[in-house]
Amino acid sequence: MKHLFSILFVLISVLVFAQQKKKDDTSVKDTALATPLFRVSYAAQIPVGDFANRVGFTNNIGASMAYKTRSNWIFSIGGYYMFGNNVVGKDSLLANLLNSNNIIIGVNGEQAFVDISQQGYMLNFQVGKIFPWLSPNPNSGFLFTVGGGFMEHRIRYNAEGDNVPQLVGDYHKGYDRLTNGIILQEFIGYHFQGNTKLLNFYGGFEFTQGFTGNRRSYDIPTMSVKDEKYNDFLFGFRVGWMMPFYKRNQDKYYYY
Repeated sequence: MKHLFSILFVLISVLVFAQQKKKDDTSVKDTALATPLFRVSYAAQIPVGDFANRVGFTNNIGASMAYKTRSNWIFSIGGYYMFGNNVVGKDSLLANLLNSNNIIIGVNGEQAFVDISQQGYMLNFQVGKIFPWLSPNPNSGFLFTVGGGFMEHRIRYNAEGDNVPQLVGDYHKGYDRLTNGIILQEFIGYHFQGNTKLLNFYGGFEFTQGFTGNRRSYDIPTMSVKDEKYNDFLFGFRVGWMMPFYKRNQDKYYYY
């Protein structure tokens, strides 16, 4: 993720510099402008397909760098963090660690409390088009994008004080069910680029199709080797805020 944000920073610098080289004496209200856009967004997502057999409702938050052309084509690259507390069958994942009283005993001899959740990330690139229908200016309108990228997710175990040796270090890998693979994405929504820099946002429905596979050689909860492929699909609604980088209009002087 550090490398991703470094790339985004470089893209912002390059795109802003390129924008400054262009002559632009028009306004957002009157003309479709070419401009870089820094975007942050949140998505509420529902797993579908094989993903629904392992996790439930999922949160997704992240940032992207986009570039909108004068003809309203938009290109973006982004990174997103996935997280949620809904893990299917979480009561059975640590069954082999339970004693006769159905509790987990930590290294200090007392009951250990383990929080089980899901986490992961996505990296993507998208290309789309803004159609200025029912819009206040030529830079706003209905947005349609398609793209692809990479997704990785796993089950996270958080034991208080790290007092459960079986869930620390390399042992943790036997429980986390690390899964990753390529994704395809589609987005249908609305892109609003206000006449000022203050109000700029987008929102709509996002569809993600992940073609993934298990990356751990052995799964301790089921005491078996897993070599499975999954169709990890997500359906959700994404809303985000944008910061456009407009070139400052040049001052004009008139002599009489």
